[in-house]
Amino acid sequence: MNESEILNNGGCMITQSAEGYKKTVVKYAIRLSVSKVILLNEEKPSVDLLNSFGLITDVKPIPTNGIGLVLSSILNVISDAKKDHDKISILLLPSNPLIAIGMYIVACIEKTEIFTLIPDFETEYLTLPFFPFVNLNENERFVLTKIAENRGISKKNLFKTIKKEGRFDRLCSRTSAPTSNEESLLKNLQRILNKLEETELANKKREGKRFIWDSTYFGRLIFDNKKGFE
Repeated sequence: MNESEILNNGGCMITQSAEGYKKTVVKYAIRLSVSKVILLNEEKPSVDLLNSFGLITDVKPIPTNGIGLVLSSILNVISDAKKDHDKISILLLPSNPLIAIGMYIVACIEKTEIFTLIPDFETEYLTLPFFPFVNLNENERFVLTKIAENRGISKKNLFKTIKKEGRFDRLCSRTSAPTSNEESLLKNLQRILNKLEETELANKKREGKRFIWDSTYFGRLIFDNKKGFE
């Protein structure tokens, strides 16, 4: 069986091994039935240990001089892994906190299964929850993108921008027939804005008699890192 056939017969686990956790990585790889392990910024001893158990092992360098580079690099690793594997798992271990946080954020954005250790029980694992933004639908993501692009915009001007682009379809309710009624579309836009605010992806502040909407740090994080990879 060649390497390509092996890849297609098992999943892939991405992790950042930590001192004292080399055997733990092997345990999780076996328990999750993966055929390949991708180590982020790892040294040779871990590679040799994984290879001795018949696991295909790859090392991917991740720059640590900025959260943007960390996120985009990890996103590339996950995207490439998805080309060869139907199932991708992320294992978080206590190591470089910047990379660990980046792995968690990107896994949430990509809806990739995430595991971490339960303290004192290395043979047990905990499935971590996703951030709320993974539950956004396409219309909500579109509105978030428009807000992030403008970096401060009123609902009225946001509506005009969407209208000018001819994208009223992004304001139509997903549970009813498409409509061109502006009053109904404005209500749907307000519902989307409310959800973005509830999930802390957008916020509003009063300027005179109107509210100005802007994306939060996490909202901009999604926008800035997704737009270059779509």
